Amino acid sequence: MIAPDELNDNELLEQIENCTLSPTFFTHEVLLRMTYILIKKYGLEEAIKKNCEIKEQYFQKALNSNKFNYTLTRAYTEILHHFINNSKNTNFDKLLRDFPRLRYNFKDLVRTHYGYDILKEHRKEDSQPPRPILFTF
Repeated sequence: MIAPDELNDNELLEQIENCTLSPTFFTHEVLLRMTYILIKKYGLEEAIKKNCEIKEQYFQKALNSNKFNYTLTRAYTEILHHFINNSKNTNFDKLLRDFPRLRYNFKDLVRTHYGYDILKEHRKEDSQPPRPILFTF
């Protein structure tokens, strides 16, 4: 089994899309990297859509779980997009080094972005998900 950090971006994205990435490798950092890839490849709005589709499918098929959280996935994308736009780096690893909060304090970033704890909300969102009320990191 190849670790995600040994995969190039296309290989990682393909394994998650095909639900062949081992669930032991489905970590916060891998989710950040997948989100980074999607943003770079498609831009923010399309990345949000694709990120939600890919993660929901992975949760259902690979994890056999219904715990997918649309709002949290959207937050991953919006927050990472904010930090990408405020960085001079064009490399995922350097982005995490420049902004360690992405790796180690993401829960507080989500709370700051939305103004409340979205993890306590329903997992499957309505067609009108709650929008962030704060946007200062």
